[in-house]
This record gives sequence, structure tokens and C-alpha cells, in this order.
Amino acid sequence: MMREQILRVKAEEDKIPLLVVGNKSDLEERRQVPVEEARSKAEEWGVQYVETSAKTRANVDKVFFDLMREIRAKKMSENKDKNGKKSSKNKKSFKERCCLL
Repeated sequence: MMREQILRVKAEEDKIPLLVVGNKSDLEERRQVPVEEARSKAEEWGVQYVETSAKTRANVDKVFFDLMREIRAKKMSENKDKNGKKSSKNKKSFKERCCLL
């Protein structure tokens, strides 16, 4: 499953921003995964479950913004952890770390 591949690649990270997204929610009669099964899996993984439809635009923006919120929260948490710990390394200035192309 794709989640396992992501976890294997990102093994050093404790929390990876993920959402379980069911697509084509407008085609209810052709559903292949029951809603309860998807919700159960999302709950097991500790992530949000959202159903979307590109055809009706249902929840398309919501999924994008929810994922962005997850990423932002993770980055804020990482920055908080980094700022809380003083590093003995010499930190490079902004100019030394960046390269303009």
C-alpha cells in the first residue's frame, strides 16, 4: 500500500502529514470501498477522511487546505522543537544558506 511506502521512505519522521481521500464520490453506485471501511482505516492511522468529487467540486478545495494545515502544523512543531534546543553548531547566515539562480 502507498502509505507503507511513504512511511518506509520517511522513516525518520514521527508524524507525516496524510489524509485519506475517497474520490469520485458522485459515483456512489460504482463505489469499490465502503465508507465505513475508509473511515475505519483513517481512524486506525490517526488521519482525517474526506470524500471528494472533481466533477461536482465537492471537497476538492477542502482536501488541499486541510493538507496544507497539516503541513504547516508539522513545520511549526519542528520549528518549536528546534528553537527550544540550543545547537552548538555555528549557524550560517541567511545569505550563506541561500543561492539565487
